[in-house]
Amino acid sequence: MERLIVDTDIGTYYDDAFAVLLAANSPEIKLEAVTTVYGDTKLRSKIACKILEFIGRDDVPVYTGIGDPLGEAEALMFGFEGEGVLDDGEPTKQPESKGAVEYLVDIVRENPGEITICTLGAVSNVAAAMRQDPTFAKNVKHLIMMAGVIVPIVDEKGVTRSPVEEYNFNNDPVAAKIVCTSEANMTLVPIDVTLRVPMSSEQVSRIEDASSKSAQMVARILRPWPKQERQIYLSVGIPTEFTGIWLHDPLTIAVAFDPSLIETARLHVSAEFAPTLVPRDLLIRNDILRTIPKKKPANMNVAVDVDADRFTEFFAQRIIQGR
Repeated sequence: MERLIVDTDIGTYYDDAFAVLLAANSPEIKLEAVTTVYGDTKLRSKIACKILEFIGRDDVPVYTGIGDPLGEAEALMFGFEGEGVLDDGEPTKQPESKGAVEYLVDIVRENPGEITICTLGAVSNVAAAMRQDPTFAKNVKHLIMMAGVIVPIVDEKGVTRSPVEEYNFNNDPVAAKIVCTSEANMTLVPIDVTLRVPMSSEQVSRIEDASSKSAQMVARILRPWPKQERQIYLSVGIPTEFTGIWLHDPLTIAVAFDPSLIETARLHVSAEFAPTLVPRDLLIRNDILRTIPKKKPANMNVAVDVDADRFTEFFAQRIIQGR
């Protein structure tokens, strides 16, 4: 059984909540805790508490983490925190008094080689833990990160997804650099792979018709999503409408206990600050993720392909048949 911590910016997009639901419904996992990161982390902790309480997993503690990036704080990513989740009131369950970084340092130090952490947002909490405890990187069993773009792609609507299009590393580039240069056992699940795992409309319909609490929560979160997604895309200048229910973060959770879902390559991944042209904006922006094959020793496993149909059906079944 995998002892897992989910470190998440739950609230901005739907998929963080879906990832928490998957972790909470997977017998392969001992869900040690949920830690929150980026922006209004107190609100994010409240959302996590609500979801866990709703499905009867009050036993899972929630810890509030770092809200501001470790470097110079810029405008935070726009999102819809809590809509669909907190519509019927706030949870009784409360987050723990200990902060997320202190919790991460303590549990990894006390359980060397036993704790896997899945980061689903900025890696600020993990980077801060590495700063506080020089042994953290070598003592964590596995660090699985949903972040970055390895192979820039153009989606079916013609929108380019380059390294600046993925926000988890870009939302705290200083933290990304600390983590990428650490000696932790790391697996990267980039957005060019997670964009291959959208749920089908038939799977969404089956979840919406299911009676489990987890399915009810998924349905609640998805109801306002098409309008929300359009607003988010407009706020960052992507000229597209509702596109798909991609399971970015749930895939990252599943990889913790079923790595056969993805194909990986050993690569050296660095956080550089290199200029990249964003064609739709005609702007030069900083690209913080580069792969450097053969120039430096590989430092992490990188997902390069995914068994998409098997995973999306697995996720749908876990939610339908779960709590």
